[in-house]
Amino acid sequence: AGELLGMRQSGYIASVGFQLYTQMLAQAVNRLKVEHRYATPAPAPAEPTLPGIGAPMTIDIPVPAYVPVGFMSDGAMRLQFYRRLADMHTLNAVDEMEIELRDRFGALPPEVEGLIYQMRVKLLAQAANVVSITSDDSQIAVKLPYLATVDRAGLQRYLENGVRVSRVAVWLARDPDGAWRKSLLDVLERLSPVGER
Repeated sequence: AGELLGMRQSGYIASVGFQLYTQMLAQAVNRLKVEHRYATPAPAPAEPTLPGIGAPMTIDIPVPAYVPVGFMSDGAMRLQFYRRLADMHTLNAVDEMEIELRDRFGALPPEVEGLIYQMRVKLLAQAANVVSITSDDSQIAVKLPYLATVDRAGLQRYLENGVRVSRVAVWLARDPDGAWRKSLLDVLERLSPVGER
């Protein structure tokens, strides 16, 4: 049968991104359920979307995000973890899962911490109506559809964290020590409506 979430598959998750991978996985599972139930394949959707989730959003940041086989060797358990994480819709649920993992397994490897971090980024970004979050060697770009019509100087002062606001994106410096990760969460929290916990 093979290993569902071994090193090769985890590398695939890293290459397509956690968000898209979980969407593809959920769609494949749903398609198999329908095929099994009705013995006819369900038509594939035009673009990857999940019920209850808005337009597809791109999150491409340099954070390793997968469950190493050495941390969770049981493939079924890793798959269940990915499914549970993909089904989370609140930051409180992510916090509870992190506590559960630490209680059960102890210290988390950086890759699992990366998954949890990316889930927090995803939820905050969805609440803020973010189109994409991308990075290059020196900066992170948080693209928003409404920046051309707002007081960008005022927004820049409000967001703090040394950000720059342009007509299309909020830009954060990507420092080599990784402090940009906290700055990104802070910016997304400020962009999100109050009470999105």
